[in-house]
Amino acid sequence: MSVATDPAPPSPRRPRAPAALLAALLLLPACGFFSPTVSVSRVGPDTVYDSLNQNALTGDEPSSATRGVLQTYGLDELADDDPFEALVRMHAVALREPSRNNVFALAELAYHVGHTYGDRDAYLASAVYAWLYLLGDEDKQPPSPYDRRFRWACDLYNGGLQRAFEQQRGEYLGLDVTPRPLPVGHINMVLDTSGTPWGASEIRSYVPGDDYLIEGLSLRLRDAGLGVPLVGIRAEDGRPGPTPATAFLRVRGGLADMEHGIDATLEIHSGFEAQSIPVGDEKVPLESDLSVMLASLLNESPVWKFSLAGLFEGDRAVKENLIKPMVPPRRGRIPVVFVHGTASNPAYWAEMFNTLLADPELRANMQFWFYQYASGAPILFSALTLRRELHRMLQAADPEGTDEALKHMILVGHSQGGLLVRLMICDGSLEWFRLNTGKPLEEFGFDEATAALIREGFEFKAVPQATCAVFLSTPHRGSYQAASWYTRFMAKFISLPAQIQSGFDRLVEKSGQPVMPQQFSGRTLPTALDNMDPDSPLLKRLADAPMAKGVSLHSIVCVGDADINDPEQLAVANDGIVEYSSAHLEGVDSELLVNSGHSCQARPDVIQEVRRILREQLAALRGATP
Repeated sequence: MSVATDPAPPSPRRPRAPAALLAALLLLPACGFFSPTVSVSRVGPDTVYDSLNQNALTGDEPSSATRGVLQTYGLDELADDDPFEALVRMHAVALREPSRNNVFALAELAYHVGHTYGDRDAYLASAVYAWLYLLGDEDKQPPSPYDRRFRWACDLYNGGLQRAFEQQRGEYLGLDVTPRPLPVGHINMVLDTSGTPWGASEIRSYVPGDDYLIEGLSLRLRDAGLGVPLVGIRAEDGRPGPTPATAFLRVRGGLADMEHGIDATLEIHSGFEAQSIPVGDEKVPLESDLSVMLASLLNESPVWKFSLAGLFEGDRAVKENLIKPMVPPRRGRIPVVFVHGTASNPAYWAEMFNTLLADPELRANMQFWFYQYASGAPILFSALTLRRELHRMLQAADPEGTDEALKHMILVGHSQGGLLVRLMICDGSLEWFRLNTGKPLEEFGFDEATAALIREGFEFKAVPQATCAVFLSTPHRGSYQAASWYTRFMAKFISLPAQIQSGFDRLVEKSGQPVMPQQFSGRTLPTALDNMDPDSPLLKRLADAPMAKGVSLHSIVCVGDADINDPEQLAVANDGIVEYSSAHLEGVDSELLVNSGHSCQARPDVIQEVRRILREQLAALRGATP
């Protein structure tokens, strides 16, 4: 027998059905009922690579490596809300645990603070922390160069250092090394410019090279390393000068020293000098950018206007007959002297110079000089001023004449410049003067200054320091274009230097006869264009003058589109200005034939041939095989 009873009333502690269901659902993930929230999707290597390489240098957030460190110490949320305070606390953590992981996090977080608040002192702290990550010894485990953080640390150092001193418009208004506060502590700096050939008074300020893009050069010469590439600004005129440099902050001390003031030296190193510097037992490469210096030098430079001025305005232009070095002449470096051609200027060597600098051996052992001259003046006069300039440069570098490198000068001449080079490696004679005029110099009754100038122009010795000559498109037997009617017509508009025009007028008056071939006006001073006529007496004398013994000779001859393997085509080939038969020299150490027009200085094959010759000369000086 059963007894019916009423259902028991619900317990007051038991949740209602919906609430119970909710509680159960909240417990289910812990029991593994739902799928995990971790997942993976295939997006391709580009997206993943971008994610792996996201950092404070490329975006508005630190890298995942740094965020992982911040999360470990419970600072990740604080870094989002107050990155400056997170940096201060992370510094305290690193003092207790000075691992390289922690020090890198400091470097990146400090850069992030600098970027977020425009804080130059935080940028400076980033450079200091990056230094400690790369070169500090608090963590005995060295950083791995294969770690992304190693590469980022180099950029954090360079970028932080640049921005720490950057002023309005990106110029360095002098390098201020007064004590600077850091987010934690401060830094005491001193300035050291002993690594440059320029005195402090010569440079008004520096411009960071990374502010500029370059056009007109096929190669941007960039050496990877530590430091900020700079371009010097001349103190006297405010124009960018040939003063490439690198700013390098050498830190002394560690994390514990920052609170009471860490010491450092801000060093300025010439871009043409050391490519690496010692730091403890290591050699640290310097970041440099010589191409931006060269582009700054040539940007809207007056040198571009010299081409035509040098041809037609001789009386004014000869005042600018100068050798222009990239840095002051110095001992221990082989001089390489570039001599431009007619209606040209040193800027036309820019591509070759920029590419040659990319060779670390050449840059470390050679110095590059550029001769600018009035190319319309008589060739003997331009050669005279070149000899004077070479003597001046050698005296400035080595007054005692004892430096071995300076005794192995390499001369590179294009077109008319090649004729000037040839006049540096042979002897002249006053007999040339007599053969041209029919009388010896003494019979003309010139005043002392004029007679001395003529004697210096005709009677000379080969430059003893010149041991190698490179001829590019050189009209050794003249240019067929120089004999044309339009060239002779153009020559009439060339203004010649007064100091030689007056002497020539007296020469014609005394001689009573022409001193040039009949097709020219024998009573007009011959210009450089006249000198390059195939019938020019100068070329005939020069062809008979033997070149100095022991000089290594090299020719680069342009032959237009002629087949260089066909003797019949070569016999009549020309580059538009000079025929092969004129540019070719017998007995040279090397000859390169190039399918090109006359202006060949920027061609890669020509540049590489000059590079080969320079390396060969360097090896010979060292007594080694190139």
